[in-house]
Amino acid sequence: MSDMNHNNNEQTDFNAVSGEEKLQALRDLIKLTDNHLTQQVLNIGMDPHEEDLIRIEAWRALGMTGSSALLGEILHTAAQLVRNPEEDEDVQNYVLQTLALLPITETEIKLAQEVLEGGAYILVKGAAFAILVAHQHVSGAKSALESLQFDPDFGSSAKRVLHSKQGSDKAATKSVRTYRGTEDRDSQILYVSISG
Repeated sequence: MSDMNHNNNEQTDFNAVSGEEKLQALRDLIKLTDNHLTQQVLNIGMDPHEEDLIRIEAWRALGMTGSSALLGEILHTAAQLVRNPEEDEDVQNYVLQTLALLPITETEIKLAQEVLEGGAYILVKGAAFAILVAHQHVSGAKSALESLQFDPDFGSSAKRVLHSKQGSDKAATKSVRTYRGTEDRDSQILYVSISG
């Protein structure tokens, strides 16, 4: 195995490595900002001929691409893999976990709902639930959580998330206090605290 340095100065050509070396190179990625490198990692993640563990590491790395120009392609590919009934469930699980980390839209919220309403393996459903929790601010997420309140697997978690969200909204009210200095009566310090 060659010694590969995966810092910002040197990039791995994933097409030139395989097996354990490719797996380690993916694990060593700490930042994924280069579009060419991101495309290579995405290709690995979607290649059904790659080992599942390598594909899983590729999707883990893709979770670091939040502002990538390839975000739309990553989201589209993720949806394809999740909807593919022939896809490995462990890969689907990590694809969904990656979506929980990326900026997403209502389309991915609907994908998470599809998974939760379907017959997927419980860990895959758990990853879909994590998307709803992580992206409560995205249109459709709150109503999806509300619809899960009586689900036998996720009902109590959905209720907890919804109630904690309501509690934090109330606690985020601003409290403003004015203090007068003891030495200088004319000076005032405005103290604004946001609790929550």
